[in-house]
Amino acid sequence: MNVPASMTASGARRRKYFPTLVKAQKFSASVRASHAAGVRGSMISASLALQAAEAERVLAGSGVTIVEAARMAVAKLGGNESRETFGERYARALLANENTWSAIYSNQMAALTRWVPASFMDRVCGGIDRAVIESACREMQPTLKQSSLDMKASRILAIIGFRPRHRKSTDISILSVAQCAKLLRVCERVEERRVVALLLFSGIRPDSENGEIGRLEWSAVKDDYIDISPAVSKTSSDRHIPITPRLRRLIKGHPKDGPVCPSGWRRAWQRIRRDAGIAELSDVCRHTFASNFLEWKGSDSCKAAMGHTAGSTVLFRHYARAIKKDAGEKFFR
Repeated sequence: MNVPASMTASGARRRKYFPTLVKAQKFSASVRASHAAGVRGSMISASLALQAAEAERVLAGSGVTIVEAARMAVAKLGGNESRETFGERYARALLANENTWSAIYSNQMAALTRWVPASFMDRVCGGIDRAVIESACREMQPTLKQSSLDMKASRILAIIGFRPRHRKSTDISILSVAQCAKLLRVCERVEERRVVALLLFSGIRPDSENGEIGRLEWSAVKDDYIDISPAVSKTSSDRHIPITPRLRRLIKGHPKDGPVCPSGWRRAWQRIRRDAGIAELSDVCRHTFASNFLEWKGSDSCKAAMGHTAGSTVLFRHYARAIKKDAGEKFFR
C-alpha cells in the first residue's frame, strides 16, 4: 500500500509504503493533525519545491537565505508601478497612444507580442532589464540580427518606461488659510518649510519640468525681494518678487548661499502634498499666491511678481477669485 508522492527538500518525489490500508490511513491522519496544529508547514506544489531547490543552489555560498533574497527582490521592485506586469503596461501604453504614434511605430508596437514568449507578458516591469529583453527575443528567434534586436529592445524599453502624459488642467484651485497652515505643518524639517513658504508666499514656479524653485539659490533672496534671474526664470527674463512680512518670518535664519531646495526635494514635495491632502495639486501654491496678491496689490504688481507680460490675460482668466482685499492683505501679513 502506498500514499501519494510527497516532495523532499531537494525537490525529488518520494513515496512512503505501508503494509496495510489501516496503517496508511493512520499515518495520513497524523500528518493532517500536524498541519492543523502548526507543527508542519503547509504543502507546496512540486513546481514551487523545484524552484526553491534551484534558488538554494544559486544562493549557495552567498550567506543569503531564500527568504532574505525574496525580501531584497521585493525591495528592489519598489512600489506598485514597478510591480505592474508588462502586459498591463503594454495595454495602457497602446490605449494612451492610440492616435499619437506614427503608422510605422504603431505597427511595430502591435507586433511586439510576437517578439517575446507569452510568459514575458506576465513579468513585472521592475524585474525587466535589457539582458532579460534580449534573452526573451532570442528565445523566439535565435538567429535574430543585432540591428533587429536593438530595434525590438528599444520598443520594449519604451513600454517599460511608459508614463501617462501630464495634461494640464484648466481648473485652478487655491488653498484656504487652514490648508496653507497644514501644508507648512506637515513639513518634517525647517529646510522643507522654507521652500514651501517660498512657493506659497512668492509664487515661484514649482520644481517641475520648467520649475524655478529647483534652480533658485539662497543668494538671490535679498532683504526685501527675491531676484529671479534669467537663468532661473522659465521665460528667461528677470523679475523681483517682494518679500512680504509672513514670508520673512517663515524663512528667517535661512542660509546665505547654496540651493534653496534641500537634497531629495522632489520626493519630499510629493510627500508634503500627500500628507496635506493635496497630492494632485502640484501648482496650487502659485495659484494661491496669485489670487491673493492680485486682490491685495492689483494686476500690474501681480503680473510683475508672477513673470507675466503686461498684456497677459492669464490673471483674470485663472487667478481672479472671490477674495476680499483685506483677506488678500491678511494672507501676506
